[in-house]
Order: sequence, then structure tokens, then C-alpha cells
Amino acid sequence: MKKTRNYLKKLAVFVLAVCMVSGVWAQAAKAASAGDDLKEKTAKIVEKQVKSDDSAKKKLKKLFTYIQKEYDYGRKVGFEAYSGWEKDYALEMFKEEKGSCYHYAAAYAFLANKATGYQTRIGIGQTNGFSGDLQKHAWVEIKIGGKWYVCDPNMDKYAAQSSGKYYLKKRNSLKSVYNKFKDAKYYTASI
Repeated sequence: MKKTRNYLKKLAVFVLAVCMVSGVWAQAAKAASAGDDLKEKTAKIVEKQVKSDDSAKKKLKKLFTYIQKEYDYGRKVGFEAYSGWEKDYALEMFKEEKGSCYHYAAAYAFLANKATGYQTRIGIGQTNGFSGDLQKHAWVEIKIGGKWYVCDPNMDKYAAQSSGKYYLKKRNSLKSVYNKFKDAKYYTASI
């Protein structure tokens, strides 16, 4: 009886270990697949929207305009920054052709990185740019010549009288709009 219990305990531990490893492998496979899908989708969009001999700034502007023109707003309640969220959100934006500020930021960040090779990151924090009251928001920052610049296609498209106001602007010039970047978290956008 004691041998049977020990055997069952060992078997249970083994089965649990196999299940845990399988779950990790499944997550890794899903993340790898999302990365491959994102590489393919961003490459196709960049190839179609920009010319190889365009300057880096011209590529950024064309893709900024593309995101604003081709995608609509789709509210998503309950954002959570899980591992790989930025890839999932970019793919969701490309597939559904609409999304929240998190989708806009993720999609643009990956396109900008693919087209220029510039370091891009997604900022998650708060803004008062829509209504004057602070609300949760996501935007893109691009590092050019050692300095970070804000590119926020969602805010630029939907905030009142903002056309061009949130495209490639120095961070310091917008710190009052983004709550002085206080408590902002950043996620690197590279495939």
C-alpha cells in the first residue's frame, strides 16, 4: 500500500511536470508564430507603403499617415500588459482594421522599426490630450540621433485640432500632455 502511494505521488509529479512543460512549449510556439506573422505582415505593408529610396523620415510620415487613414478606432476595455501583448495587438489591428490606442501604438511602432531600423518603443501611461482629464493611453516613441520623439497616430487622428501635432515631436514639447511621462512604462517594439 505504501509503495502504491509513493508510485502514485511520483506519477502525479511526473504528469504535472509534463503538463507544465507542454504549456510552456505551447506559449513559446504561439509567441514564435505571432512573431513570424508580424514579420510577414509588417514587411508587406512597408513594401507597399514606402519606397526603398525614401528617407527614413519620409518613411515614418508615410506609415503614420497610412495608419491614420486605413484604421479606425475600436474600443478595447481592460488592457493588460502580458508578455507579447504588443505583437498580438499589432496583428489584431492589421487583421481587424481597427483598434484602441494600444493597437495603434503597437502597429505603428513595428512598422516604423521595420521601415527604418530605428529603435522604437511603446509608452503606456496617461494623457490629458483628449478631454483635459487624465486617462490611460499608449503612444510610440522613436529614437533618432540619440533623442526620443513622440509619434502618436491615435491621438493625432482623434484629439481635437491635433492634425500633425503628435507626429515626430520632441518628448519635452509634449510632457504636459503625457502627464510628464510620470509612471510611464515602455515596451520595445522589435521583431
